[in-house]
Amino acid sequence: MDVAVLRNIAFVGHPSSGKTTLVDALAFEMGASDRKGSVADKTSICDTEPEEQEKHHTLLAKVVHAEWEAHKWNFFDTPGYPDFVGETQSAIFAADLVVGVVSCTSGVTFNLTKKLETAAKLGCGRAIVVTHLDGDNADFDKIVEALRAKVGESCVPLQVPNASGPSFSGSERVFLEDPETSTWRQTMMDAVMDSCQDEELLGRYLEGHRLTEEELEIQLPHAIASGSVVPILVCNPESGVALEEFTSFLTRFAPSPKNASHYISDGVTVLPDPSEPFMGVVVAVRSDPHVGRLSTMRVLRGTIKATDQVWSGADSKPEKLGGLFHLMGGKRREPTESASAGDIVAFSKVENLGFGDVVVLAGEDGHPLEEPVLSAPMVALAVVPKSRADEQKIGAALHKLEAEDPTFITEHVAETHELVMHGMSDLHLQIIEARLKRRFGVEIITSLPKIAYKETIGSNAEGHYRHKKQSGGRGQFGECYVRLKRGASGTGFVFSDKVVGGSIPRNLIPAVEKGVREVCEKGVLAESRVVDVELELYDGKFHAVDSDEASFKRAGAGAFKDAFLKAKPVLLEPVMELEVHVPAHDAGTVFSDLTSHRRGQVVDQAAEAGGHVTVITAHVPLSMVQTYHRDLKSQTAGEGFYNMKLSSYSAMPSSEQQKVLKAIGRNHDAD
Repeated sequence: MDVAVLRNIAFVGHPSSGKTTLVDALAFEMGASDRKGSVADKTSICDTEPEEQEKHHTLLAKVVHAEWEAHKWNFFDTPGYPDFVGETQSAIFAADLVVGVVSCTSGVTFNLTKKLETAAKLGCGRAIVVTHLDGDNADFDKIVEALRAKVGESCVPLQVPNASGPSFSGSERVFLEDPETSTWRQTMMDAVMDSCQDEELLGRYLEGHRLTEEELEIQLPHAIASGSVVPILVCNPESGVALEEFTSFLTRFAPSPKNASHYISDGVTVLPDPSEPFMGVVVAVRSDPHVGRLSTMRVLRGTIKATDQVWSGADSKPEKLGGLFHLMGGKRREPTESASAGDIVAFSKVENLGFGDVVVLAGEDGHPLEEPVLSAPMVALAVVPKSRADEQKIGAALHKLEAEDPTFITEHVAETHELVMHGMSDLHLQIIEARLKRRFGVEIITSLPKIAYKETIGSNAEGHYRHKKQSGGRGQFGECYVRLKRGASGTGFVFSDKVVGGSIPRNLIPAVEKGVREVCEKGVLAESRVVDVELELYDGKFHAVDSDEASFKRAGAGAFKDAFLKAKPVLLEPVMELEVHVPAHDAGTVFSDLTSHRRGQVVDQAAEAGGHVTVITAHVPLSMVQTYHRDLKSQTAGEGFYNMKLSSYSAMPSSEQQKVLKAIGRNHDAD
């Protein structure tokens, strides 16, 4: 198959911009669907999940394959909600052209610009299609102005509507020598020539030659693929107005896989050559109730057959494909005998694959591929199975959902003994919870995770404890004297034996250390690990008959606790580094909230996207940002997001420490 006839296109944008409706319209126009689906009446070929039909929004990325006008098409419909940005980012990774869908009545949102920025960083060609031009408040010129300001001046209209508002009924191409479009035509010519590789044509253009329509058409595909031109188009997918012109543009100018440059292995671009050894990359995983694990793959080079055996590297075993399919939306699949470089196909029955995994034929060498950086989860919830039966199933169920969603992660937190799931938002985790119940029959109870505090001391102190027990026969006896000092940060716990004169026999000293270490692991103040302390065992007493290891283990533990509570104990709290991305006009509100209400310290503030986006870096205690996503959503009208990672542990203010100890029922004096 000629790679040049393939078109892999991802549609991205804000909610209700018309992405799914547009994909449904294209599928019907190209014969991939026998009817034009509708989101409103739940007949869309893309929105087939119960949660999607309930909310009337796409929540999982879908692929629709079509064959039309001597071309093969793979359309990706992606979620509009930023809560499911992982789905969008994986679709962008699989595509050659990313089309931003903008509702003319909603405007250019921060959500849209971030997705287009992701595409640009990955090296994908970009285009814009403006929808809802027949709305009462539609203003095409205003949208173009906003796109050029927020996305870049490479955004140039290729089509202009004959009217904005209810009178919209068609479009005109900027290519034509029309007085209404001549200004944009010159702008487009300048942008196209910025990436021109024809030196003779470039020389003539610089000397005043006006490009012909034919010359523009030859240069435009490369200009789009290189990013020097982001064409703006118009289409109303509901009514079908300008749909024909839109599909014509995609056929003639959308980059094909031969233009893809964002698949890098061992520092070398993987070229889509059908004659090379087969290599593919997994771009999505789903658990299908009928066929089991279904992996969606982009064929990077070579050809794969439905009867082939594949593996994902030296540590895996060869597995036979359980069929090879072209995807036709959320539920339908069409079997295919083979797939070549550039195509998007799915296969079943191959386990242990995840997003970004390289697939090769059994016996061949596979090399890792450079994966795009996906958004990090912002929200965490502790999970408890609702019943004993759920306990048996929850592990496997969560593992399957993790494989499907690269922004959903679960972990067992050793310090707090909790199972914690991480996602992009409350909504994201609510959908995960709904899928757990619907698909796997697992019900859960969620809560905010416990915070893994640490404990240390603020001063030096001495401690003493005598363990004595007599209940008939042989008793128990052990007595220890210790000194406790603050250790250097990061040293954990250091034990020193300073006993002289045999006051404690040498064979019993390891029992003292064991008792102290157990207390350090369990904690004294808040059941949190004790760190950065040095303990000296310097004296004690023993009994020739009643002393044993168990007695001195308890004596050591008691002496340590005694010294610890005298040494001005301190709770150390995790401090997170937040990188908050917000629209510039909201930066002041966000800055003030972090510093005034969350005990945060801003360490950097920078402008991006031509000054339209502000990135604030701050250090904030974890206890103050466990539900930060809700407040940030409110402060930025849902457009802000953040990344978070552990920065350090630092001492809590005394007043905050008392609140924590009171909440857990302990009231040790920290002074």
